[in-house]
Amino acid sequence: MTYLRRFAAFAVIGTVSLMPLLVLPAMIGVLVDNASMSDSSAGWSASAHFLASAAIGLLMSIRVHHLDLRKAATIALAVAVAMDVMSAATAGESVAFFMARIVAGLALGVVYVASVSSFARFDGFERGFGLFVTLQFIVSGLGLYAIPVFADDIGAAGLFAGFAVLDSLALLLARFLPREKAALAVDGEPASELKILATVPALLAIVGFAVFEAANNAQFTYIERFGVALGLTDQKVGFSLMIASLIGIPGAFCIVVFGQRFGTFAPLAVGIGIAFAGLLILLNADSYAAYFIGGCCMGFSWAFCLPFIQSLLATIDRKGSAIAAGTSFSTFGSAAGPGVAALVVTGGRYEYVFVLSIGLFVVALGAFLFSDRARRARR
Repeated sequence: MTYLRRFAAFAVIGTVSLMPLLVLPAMIGVLVDNASMSDSSAGWSASAHFLASAAIGLLMSIRVHHLDLRKAATIALAVAVAMDVMSAATAGESVAFFMARIVAGLALGVVYVASVSSFARFDGFERGFGLFVTLQFIVSGLGLYAIPVFADDIGAAGLFAGFAVLDSLALLLARFLPREKAALAVDGEPASELKILATVPALLAIVGFAVFEAANNAQFTYIERFGVALGLTDQKVGFSLMIASLIGIPGAFCIVVFGQRFGTFAPLAVGIGIAFAGLLILLNADSYAAYFIGGCCMGFSWAFCLPFIQSLLATIDRKGSAIAAGTSFSTFGSAAGPGVAALVVTGGRYEYVFVLSIGLFVVALGAFLFSDRARRARR
């Protein structure tokens, strides 16, 4: 646990960069209820943010061996603070708000790639990723409970001002990020970023990660609205979403306990199978109990799978190009999920979103299966 202090700092920085995603359904609810935005407009504002993050992250992945991650993250966090303040001042269906979310997405995309690439450069990175995902689900659970309950008091302005405060906290921790370039920090891997990313195992794992995130974010975007449509109170919806996130904590820690003992594909198949079960429960939900159980299945599955996917990508390239590209493409998935879900949710038919997620999970599972086979064949 030599690098525990560094891993904790990386985890906080990365978690802050993901805040709009971690509280996505609650943020959508605030934008709809407190900023007079439509379901579709709120969803597209989130997609614009995530697409910007994905684009900048992809550019970073092909040069990540040669970047000063500390400097890049420090500049990006300063920009993110300014853009979240602007978002607080302009929240609603305005050009200024959409532009602020796009620029914030660019800045936080840089921060996210800097944090996850830093994990890969130190031994015991699987523990670091387990800590990272655990913190994400703790923060998400607390946020998904608190934001709906206090939404009328803080409004959209208060929500984005809170994001700015968290960005400032991450800025203080940026000094823990590595400054040395990966080419000097990790030996034995002479291949360029593009050569590594062009391998079949890397390509399939990266695509699988993107589709996996699209499936999760499609359902996650509107699960709060689905609870409201079922006639549940704000307190019940908030409590369910909080527990669904917190139950991901033991899921994230599974990789610390089991490591690679069962390989990569088998744990991912189990995790995605749990997601299938959760979506089927939600499709047939007509009570608070069903909503609660279905949401908990989704939360556990998401947290269980993420560290295995991240560790797989980190193993492919210890200098960070595969994990940087993987997180970037997963952000494309995060961006596409709310957007595609917004297309099928017309008329408040939230069950269509769950069917969409099932189909996407099938594709992701296939990508991980063939990535695992190709990786074994290359040994």
